[in-house]
Amino acid sequence: MKDCFYQYRKGLYTVLSTLTYEGNAIPVMEYVQAEEETPYIQILNMNSGLERDDDVFMQAVTTDIMVVTSHPGDPGQFGSKKSDDIMNLIMEKLITKGVTVSDRAAHITMDDFTDNGCEFAGLNYQSEFDGKKTTIRKILTIQTMIDENV
Repeated sequence: MKDCFYQYRKGLYTVLSTLTYEGNAIPVMEYVQAEEETPYIQILNMNSGLERDDDVFMQAVTTDIMVVTSHPGDPGQFGSKKSDDIMNLIMEKLITKGVTVSDRAAHITMDDFTDNGCEFAGLNYQSEFDGKKTTIRKILTIQTMIDENV
């Protein structure tokens, strides 16, 4: 059995790097410095567990993807629409539905593994106001079943 994390993260990076907001590319990172300019997308934590299958090594993988936006001033009445818009782009790109495995796995490609399509697992909203700037963090949790190609 092989570890799929690197290849899956790389596949996510490739897909998410195609996203733009207001005509500008949205940086996608694994590691972010404290003073990084916003907006950006960060691929965060990953967890996996073995799914029992006698024919293939299969992992149930959970991944957190964070969007960070900020703007000067107080949060306003409803936070940041920018974070909503960017998260919508991510969700529309990654979370799939379809009848067949190929319908659901159209986006993430890996050399040694097959992605069986992402499903929505949760969304978290965090806001922070430091007296001068509002920062919004939205964390999407997705789940996928990944088969090792043998």
